[in-house]
Amino acid sequence: MRGGKRFLRLALALALLVAVTAPLGGTRAALGAENLLVCKACDKSFYDIAVRVVEEMNLTHSVTVRRSSCLGACSQPPVVEFRGKGYASMTPEKLRSILREAYP
Repeated sequence: MRGGKRFLRLALALALLVAVTAPLGGTRAALGAENLLVCKACDKSFYDIAVRVVEEMNLTHSVTVRRSSCLGACSQPPVVEFRGKGYASMTPEKLRSILREAYP
């Protein structure tokens, strides 16, 4: 039964690896990438815009766009959070500016 235990351990390790590296409602997470959270409650379309901006700026290895629950600024959508700071009334231009400052 020793071989069965090894197989089970390997299978569990692989399942854990897949679970940890699988995307959580966003683009595939790059190892060590920072999260850019987009509030899905107040604006459902900005997520796609944020993904496109990150891709255009070649930051997919540094930034992972993820959908988030309410970020608390519902009166000023779209809302994103990056590096622990919330940004309301987001536009593609504002997002580019934030990312340029973070990744000069």
